[in-house]
Amino acid sequence: MPPTASAGAACGTAQLRWKLTLLADKPSKTPTALLSATNTSTAPCAFDGYPKVQAYAGKGPAVWSEPKAKAPVRLVLNHAKTVDFPLFYPASPSADGSCAIPVDDAPRIEVLPPHPASTDYGASLQITDPRGRHVTPVFCDTIHVGAPRPR
Repeated sequence: MPPTASAGAACGTAQLRWKLTLLADKPSKTPTALLSATNTSTAPCAFDGYPKVQAYAGKGPAVWSEPKAKAPVRLVLNHAKTVDFPLFYPASPSADGSCAIPVDDAPRIEVLPPHPASTDYGASLQITDPRGRHVTPVFCDTIHVGAPRPR
């Protein structure tokens, strides 16, 4: 569903500041990480859908995101406002030791807003701990994006 005129243009990478935070010491039913988007533009923009996240190791293994629920997402992000998307994924190998991206690989992480323009290639992200220190990400399966939480 495209944004309406009253909601502003679709949010694009150029007007968003993305942040990815690993949530430490969490049980399996809570988010593994939190993806945040802040509107740095002076104009409001519309989020009509979920952001797309991809993690990959060179030309090798990769994981992609998909919405955790199929309910439509539609919100307006005003200037300097932030929306958080909880991310759910296994961040450690399964019992048999398998992991989509080997644990010793440091994957590159990219994010795209919903409905990007044809010239919007997204942004690269570094994952940090809650204190802002860079950490090595581990992605062992599909990244499920939860419902947005405006701040």
